[in-house]
Amino acid sequence: MSEITWIEVDLNAIEQNLKAIKSVVGSDTKILAIVKADAYGHGAVKVSQSLEQNGIDMLGVAFPGEGIELRKNNTNIPILILNPVLSEQIEDVVKHSLRVTVNSLDIANEISITAKRYHHTVRIHVEIDTGMGGAGVCLDKALPFIKALLLIENLEIEGVFTHFNSSDEKDKSFTYEQNRKFKEVIKQLENEKISIPLIHAANSAAILDIPDSYFNMVRPGLILYGIFPSQYVSRDIDLKQAMSFKTKIINLKQLDPGNVIGYGRTFEILEQTTVATIPVGYKDGFNRGFSSLGEVLVNEKRVPIIGRVCMDRCFIDVTNLPNVEIGSEVILIGNQGNETISIESAAELIGTIPYEVVCNIGTKTLKKMYKRYRETNKE
Repeated sequence: MSEITWIEVDLNAIEQNLKAIKSVVGSDTKILAIVKADAYGHGAVKVSQSLEQNGIDMLGVAFPGEGIELRKNNTNIPILILNPVLSEQIEDVVKHSLRVTVNSLDIANEISITAKRYHHTVRIHVEIDTGMGGAGVCLDKALPFIKALLLIENLEIEGVFTHFNSSDEKDKSFTYEQNRKFKEVIKQLENEKISIPLIHAANSAAILDIPDSYFNMVRPGLILYGIFPSQYVSRDIDLKQAMSFKTKIINLKQLDPGNVIGYGRTFEILEQTTVATIPVGYKDGFNRGFSSLGEVLVNEKRVPIIGRVCMDRCFIDVTNLPNVEIGSEVILIGNQGNETISIESAAELIGTIPYEVVCNIGTKTLKKMYKRYRETNKE
């Protein structure tokens, strides 16, 4: 791991964001925090430990391995696997007391057999497909499917949920329709006197904009880390970006007009320029799209990236910037003084979504440093 390129994660920011989410959804609404993809690159183990200390109700992961990693690091609260599992994963799921999303009676029966062998009851959640078109149970089959599950031993249906596919878009009519269809399923269950403890639908965007989708549990992901999903969601919540991406200058040189920078000779020097090299590239998740387009912060000033982003380095123009030297800190994402480069603005610049930017950076083998600020009690 490079000692001079690293990610900083402010756990206190995540705690503050959690409090802000709780204030929006209300104290009676449970929170399932999404920590898949290494907590969107923030470090699932550390983030989950912090969330557990702050009273989170449940954690959501994509795959069994993510949940098992948390269990091995002493995470004891409920963990739900949001994707369906395969036969070969069932034993590990049961052994580590993970909740499972079940959309197949065959898999449900296999889980039951394994659960009996371990004298366990496995808590399951059922995903209802209201428009995502993926792994969920189709609307017309939801009620008979759940009825069939109720007959299978050593299984307990703890939750039922749906997955919104466009709640972060300007036109939310499809999401409203998804929510309506989901409510119809819930009503069918109530009419059959089938009581399921946890009902959840709202992701980050729906938490911000669609209170009618809260039910009794919500699933914040991106907003937990202080990032808004898109420009089309409400900003009436105080969020703090938790991730910063930092490095240091490793080389400085003067280049005269006529010289070129980087692969492909895409950037020509037009006047005498001080060029700094920083040891960051696309191997670190720093997108090649930032070539001659992005900016970084040095000494509280914005400076441009010039030339192409390489595999393990790129170049910045620090001409006329005072007090720059080899070893000076560079902020690729985050704050320095009064300047900020946000994950949202970085994503917009290269035509992608914040999820991709943060996951590309955070899931690389970069050193992660955690910080936490506490106010001192005043007497």
